Formats: sequence, structure tokens, C-alpha cells
Amino acid sequence: MMTSCLSSECSSTKELAFLEAGDTIYLTVDKETYYGSKAMFQFEDEKGNEFLFLQNRGDRGTPNILIYNLSDCSVTKKIPLFREGPNGIPAIYGGTALDASHFLVTTDSPHFYIVNDKGEILFRSPGLYDRKKGFGTFCTTHVMSYYHQPAILRDSLLYFSQTHIGYPHRKDTWRTSNIFAVADLRSGQLHPLPMSYPSIFDKEEIMRTLSYDRGFSYADTGKEVAVSFNKSDSIYVSSDFLHVRSYKAQSRYFPSLHPEPYYAQTDLEARLRRESLKPQYHHLLYDKYRKVFYRFALHPYEWPKTKSPMSGEDNGREFSILILDEQYQLIGETKFPAYQYAYHYYFIGKEGLYVSLNNPDNPLFSEDELIFQCFRLKKNI
Repeated sequence: MMTSCLSSECSSTKELAFLEAGDTIYLTVDKETYYGSKAMFQFEDEKGNEFLFLQNRGDRGTPNILIYNLSDCSVTKKIPLFREGPNGIPAIYGGTALDASHFLVTTDSPHFYIVNDKGEILFRSPGLYDRKKGFGTFCTTHVMSYYHQPAILRDSLLYFSQTHIGYPHRKDTWRTSNIFAVADLRSGQLHPLPMSYPSIFDKEEIMRTLSYDRGFSYADTGKEVAVSFNKSDSIYVSSDFLHVRSYKAQSRYFPSLHPEPYYAQTDLEARLRRESLKPQYHHLLYDKYRKVFYRFALHPYEWPKTKSPMSGEDNGREFSILILDEQYQLIGETKFPAYQYAYHYYFIGKEGLYVSLNNPDNPLFSEDELIFQCFRLKKNI
């Protein structure tokens, strides 16, 4: 039986806000759709009707896009994504709805695309990089919810992350390596943006030997972009992709975190087991309906000896969600139990934050349904 909040501490008088568990919804998926999507975003049409965009990973069947009407949990559109032919898109990986009839598709190739609701290509970006020469000024981009890197669209400009540029970094190149670029969807022109890595990255990388975890999630308010690095207590905010302010947003369960380089030549599985024992931050989301941010904090987790971290299913990991107000002040944190939720899968809707119950160790788990529990923001007054 669900209690009003998941952690005994979440309704403490020290907390100004917490997340309260509410209703569960079920979205049926067909035999060609895998429950574990890389891209899942809520959007509204011009009448204010609420929909969910799902880009199928392709583990079952072929990649496609499903659009759910959240009022009755029905599929309203299934958009085919072709691998070959005049509308062929190679290496599909992520995307989002631009409106009810136009969809952005990102890839592991040098291009991203805009398609209509028949899967026909309306726009193909210039090559972000040369396959033969590798990454130069730009690198491939993924619009995905799995690590929460959404499309930032302002008029006809698409802003996207650039996490692979500049490797290996010297001490003096972190501050000149851009982490965002912008594409003009009318002209096709691409430009790097001056926002770069913060001073928490302060050591040199060595090719194939010493490297950083440079992963980050970001949220867009329409006026500002807030960036959350996996191993930083703070989030970094900019309104112009140049000037940056930092705000401390540290979990009450975590010690102070600072990115440290790791030895890339060590056994990958052993390194993943070791890194899972350390706390880290994950998604940073902006809830436009309630004007708050949610920062996911992944708690230390020890992989069972019988299970490989290469599987990616850390079902037994606990996590918590920090709540920040519009001024980036921490106002609460709610802890979630192990073996019940799948923290990778979520979306924000009119009613609240929906977190997936598609954890394989949850008795509710089904590969034929997307199951979400709605969490409503509550404030201690």
C-alpha cells in the first residue's frame, strides 16, 4: 500500500516540499514496441490536449514513433521510421515532437531529421561531423529522456549538447570546449556556443588512458538552461549560453561530489562495478506546470556477483529526487525504494511527475505495458 510520501523524512518540517504518490496509469504497447524507450516526452496540441511521444528503441520490431493520448491512454498515431529508401534514416536514436504533426529524429549518424506523421523526411541537417575525420567542430547529438537531454527550441533555432568535442582535454582546453551548439532549421547553418565546462574539471585527460565522466543532463525553462553534471554538487545556469551562475543542489544523502578522472584502460565491467558504489546525479527536469526543478540522485549500488553491470538494469538501486524552486533553492527531497521504480523512464504531465513502474523486479512489470505512477508536488505550509 502506497503511503503519502515515500521517505519518512519527506514530510519533515525541515522540508518545504515533497512528492506524494498518486494514481497509476497503463499504456499498452504492441509487439513491435519495446517498453524501454530512449526518448519519452509529453507535449500538448494547440487545444491543450495532452500527449506522450515515445520513440521505440527497436529491441522489438523496427524503430517507430508512438503518440499516446494521455486522456484515455490510447495510441493516436504510429509513425513509421524507415531505414532505407528515399525516407531512410540510419542509426535512429531519440527524438521529440515539434508539434502534433512534425517530429525531430536524432541519430548516431552525422545528421538529424524532421519528419511528418507519415515518416516522410522534411528536413535533413548538414553533416555534424565527417565520418572519416571524426568529430571536429561538432559532434552527433541525441535528443533523449534516458539521460534527459531534451530538444531546446527557440523560434527556428535548435540548441543541442556537444559532449564529445575536444577529447582528450588538456588543463587549458576545458574552459574553451563548448558543451552546446545551435542549428538554424531554416538555413541549416551550425554554430558552436561559448558555454564551456566549469572549473570542477581541472585535470588533464590522456588518450585511451585517463578520462573523465563528463556526462550531464539539462533542463530548459524557455529563458534559461540549467545543467547538471553527474559528479557535481552544483547546477550551472545560463540565459545566453555564455555567462554562467552556479547553485548548490546537494542531496542530503550524499557527501560532496567532485568529478575525478578514471583509468580508461581498466577492465570495463570492473570499472562499472566500482563506479556504481559511488553516488551520482542523473536527470535534471523542469516542471513548467509547477515552476520547479527535479534533480534525480542515484544512491550507491552494489551489483550482484551473478549479474553483469553491462546489462544496464540496476533494478535494486535506490534513488531520491531533489526539488528546487524557480530560484534554484533546494526545498525538498523524496527518496524512492529499490526494486519498484525504473528511474530512467518518466515524464512530466499536467497532473504531476510520472515515474515508471517497469522495474523487472516489480510484480506489476510487463513488457506489454508502460506503467507509470503519478507523483504530485505537495508543500508543507
